[in-house]
Amino acid sequence: MTSSSQNCITQNVAVAQNGTIVHNILNGITVKLCPPSSETYRSIIPQLAVLLKSCVDTNITMNFLQPFSIQDASAFWLSAEEKVVQMKQFVLVAQESQEAQEKDADDNDFRREKLEPPVILGCVILYLAQTPNAKHRGEVGKLIIGSEHRKRGIGKMLLDRMEDEARRHSLKILVLDTQTGSGAELFYERVGYSKVGVLPDVSLAPNGGQYTSCTFFYKRL
Repeated sequence: MTSSSQNCITQNVAVAQNGTIVHNILNGITVKLCPPSSETYRSIIPQLAVLLKSCVDTNITMNFLQPFSIQDASAFWLSAEEKVVQMKQFVLVAQESQEAQEKDADDNDFRREKLEPPVILGCVILYLAQTPNAKHRGEVGKLIIGSEHRKRGIGKMLLDRMEDEARRHSLKILVLDTQTGSGAELFYERVGYSKVGVLPDVSLAPNGGQYTSCTFFYKRL
């Protein structure tokens, strides 16, 4: 997981007619929930794979070991497709907003005609607990921000939108774990998650060079 600082610019929240939050817009960045559609989900896998590979390549603990190929990263995201379609887990992505892209293309008709799909700047997964006695609980996973897009408040935006989705599904508590001593550990403390404790030497670092400890957090909604 990666860290991101909170941006103090006011958020513009888009709301559908039924009151559901569709996405948050901040400083030209849009946070969206990937719909439970195989076609839509598969269309973003290539960009999600790049984000995941960049973490493993830079020795950030993400449950994988080096060498880690783009095919390995794609396989992880593809393995989640069934649960995304069944709404057992939700993938949220931060992108450059369409409005920002169109504004940049206003003076260039050729660029407008060739407007590329928005680049995914970061992502996070919300897992719903599946056991009968834990329907009130969710787990936060794979919060990743592209290295060139950190310090823009994207991590906080993704968590805020994910927590909105958790409340929509009547979740009462979120849990997560992250690498002890990492920037992510400090980030979760800053944004209101409570530390439970540390499990020492729980996994190997991606480069296999050392054991890493894991810090557990929770947040009541």
